[in-house]
Amino acid sequence: MILKHLSIINFKNLSSVELDFSPKVNCFVGANGMGKTNVLDAIYYLSFLKSSVYTQDSLNIKHNENFFMIQGDYASADGKTETVACSMKAGSHKHVKKNQKEIRKFSEHIGSIPLILISPADSLLVSGSSEERRRFMDMAISQYNAAYLERIIRYEKTLKQRNAILKQAQDEIRNIPTDVIDVLEEMMSEDAQAIYEARADFNQQFLPIFQNIYNQLCNTDKEQVSIEYASHLSRGPLKTQLADCRSKEVILGYSLHGTHKDDLILTLNGYPVKREGSQGQTKTYFIALKLAQFIFLREHLQATSLNNTTTPILLLDDIFDKLDSGRVGKIIDYANGSALGQIFITDTNREHLDLILESANSDYKLFNVKDGEVFE
Repeated sequence: MILKHLSIINFKNLSSVELDFSPKVNCFVGANGMGKTNVLDAIYYLSFLKSSVYTQDSLNIKHNENFFMIQGDYASADGKTETVACSMKAGSHKHVKKNQKEIRKFSEHIGSIPLILISPADSLLVSGSSEERRRFMDMAISQYNAAYLERIIRYEKTLKQRNAILKQAQDEIRNIPTDVIDVLEEMMSEDAQAIYEARADFNQQFLPIFQNIYNQLCNTDKEQVSIEYASHLSRGPLKTQLADCRSKEVILGYSLHGTHKDDLILTLNGYPVKREGSQGQTKTYFIALKLAQFIFLREHLQATSLNNTTTPILLLDDIFDKLDSGRVGKIIDYANGSALGQIFITDTNREHLDLILESANSDYKLFNVKDGEVFE
């Protein structure tokens, strides 16, 4: 999908923005706090129907205003056009329309506009909790596997129900309703198995892509990186583990086992990169992870599409600070690849963007951002 035109009203610090984009490279330059990231977040919102920053939608409404609206006009590889509009009034629910038709089930929209965002916040993939790394896997898999996303949603709902029963039994010191929890555990086990298999398959295909990109960015083969997928389900069916630990979990009031505890073990030269990696190695590591996520998704989508031209939109938000020009060039080379997609880049340094545009050697647009206003 190519984003041709973007309209923004009262989204964060952006009062009124109308932008036409290049189908190739689009760059935004400006000082910190001017609104560059907010433009990219609006584009992200149209793909995932949520902000990459705020979990609460009302926080996206500009101060002293009572609504926001984002609308994007897209062109698909086969020439079809689509319009996606997201809006929300303060104190109300958000509304999403595709081609003037209301979308009732938001999960069905995920994957229709594939997109990958790379930003400094991705450092949490290395330094943060296992939740960050599960989200990393889910972000890629959900964009080409709608059934997987439904499994995730259903599993989380069932998990909350089971935890509520465990907590109630703990608080009231009473027997657990085994007939109800048996059904919940059966449902959890079925969904967990499908989630486990999808994540294991993802990691197997993803690892060589990541290793290749990391070595290219470092320009060395002396640093060996690897990723191990860790899951309770590697020990067998979840249903058995839940039944065996049920009495202990009643005491604790929550579920100890399941795919909600999955993790990716990230290593550098055989040791956890979180502990052993330098600042430069850590930054290269998480950028390589996200570039590999983009390339994995692009290759998977192109392998399964009829016209072999589906390419995700790529957002690069202020990631070039403290990277030398050689690594910047390699990042752009990987982003471009053999099948150019649409790229959006922000930076405070015009020199970085000039290097990027020179290396990209393709059609581009350059925008200045200042105090919530965007000028081509």
